Amino acid sequence: MTIRQERSSDYPAVYQLVKTSFATASHSDGSEADYLNELRRKDTFIPELSLVAEMDGKLIGQIVLYKTDITTPGKTITELVLSPICVHPDYFRRGIARAMVEKALRIAGSMDYTAVFLCGEPEIYRRLGFAPSHAFGIYHVTDQEKNAANDQGVAWCMARELIPGALRGINGTINIE
Repeated sequence: MTIRQERSSDYPAVYQLVKTSFATASHSDGSEADYLNELRRKDTFIPELSLVAEMDGKLIGQIVLYKTDITTPGKTITELVLSPICVHPDYFRRGIARAMVEKALRIAGSMDYTAVFLCGEPEIYRRLGFAPSHAFGIYHVTDQEKNAANDQGVAWCMARELIPGALRGINGTINIE
């Protein structure tokens, strides 16, 4: 398996991969592939952090990290969001997602980013080193009560520090779409 930067020539195959991968996900609304296409056109998109996993000439996985802001009372801090990530169903449970996450986080660290956020299934992402973002004092913008539990999924807002202690002393909100 090779994990490499996505190329524009990959976009049609990645679109189909994302559609196929999310087709059986219970939390999917079917818009993930279109979301990724829109994301590529935004100034928050970082091509170096849009990766694909390839095996025998076939794209079997995809991950993207893009810029987002943590809003604090005194300043705005730019960090990253991981979304979306997928693996073709024929390749589940082979460590592909973990390998893509680790490579993307290594690249992000080399680009001087210090933390990555996501909204996702806590049981899955805990195994990849993510913790609830509220444990760092950072809440999803929709979490008005700051209790990290409501019907909008803010309990799933998670973070991983790329540098230990990077989020210490930062209290604020993050808007993950």
